[in-house]
Amino acid sequence: MTTNPNPTLALKCLGYTDREATFLYLVAVHSGYFLRRQFEHFIQRRRGYLSHHFTEKARIAGHIEVIDYQGRFVYHLRFKPIYRLAGNPDSQNQRRKGDAQIRARLMALDYVLQNIQDHYFETSREKLQFFIKIRGASPSLVTDSDQHLHLLLGACPVSIEDPTQPASSIVRFAFIDEGLLSTSKFSRFLTELAPLLDVVGRFEVIYAATSDFSFVDAEKLFRRVFSSRLADRQQTFAEFASTTKPTRRITRVPMHAKFTRLLLRNSYPGLLRNEPWRSVNDSDRRSQPQGVSA
Repeated sequence: MTTNPNPTLALKCLGYTDREATFLYLVAVHSGYFLRRQFEHFIQRRRGYLSHHFTEKARIAGHIEVIDYQGRFVYHLRFKPIYRLAGNPDSQNQRRKGDAQIRARLMALDYVLQNIQDHYFETSREKLQFFIKIRGASPSLVTDSDQHLHLLLGACPVSIEDPTQPASSIVRFAFIDEGLLSTSKFSRFLTELAPLLDVVGRFEVIYAATSDFSFVDAEKLFRRVFSSRLADRQQTFAEFASTTKPTRRITRVPMHAKFTRLLLRNSYPGLLRNEPWRSVNDSDRRSQPQGVSA
């Protein structure tokens, strides 16, 4: 993964170490929310003083909000200047979300941390420039009616396999299943992005979930959508010079459409549905036993 070093340097000026600043940058870009274990995974340390010191420092500075999910803490990066330093001042990640959205963002961060070697498009501007200028997509395929990045593209991690060949590299789209009971959301994802994927040509859709409940149905849906599109890429015609010569099959820009299942074997706070969560204020936080987190 390649990132602009300037945001990290700026975050260090807020009092964070190099690893802390880099992690906050990843959170700002990809999720807005994080768990203590995700920070520990990033710094390759087990639960202990470093993670506690980091979250306390960020909380006291007013950079994060601590959300209590029945004793399991989720940390929300809410300090707007950090998003501005990360190059995305209008990021939706700084806004409070519902339980399912928070879970999806935590899963997205795990996906990024587990595939950190990929080259990610980290801002809406980067995604727009890549799809329109590099892959030749029409602006209508990547923006909404207000000319903003399509909501689905903004919500999922997008990366390329080979940053040295952006015009031909496989593009990876991560679909996050936060605990869905059907594939209707995935169907909408494929339907709305299919025209863009046609233009991209070489792509991989990663279906990330904490259960294999929908894997089979999701893959069938993917193959049903793109098998016909792959067939449409083939044109068969007879050469005009002679009717006796065999039919020749030609192919337009080659399409590579791959579906990948990804089982995230991690723990997340449960979807509380209609149960309200609460923010932990200073007095509440002091009364909580240290080291309790998701």
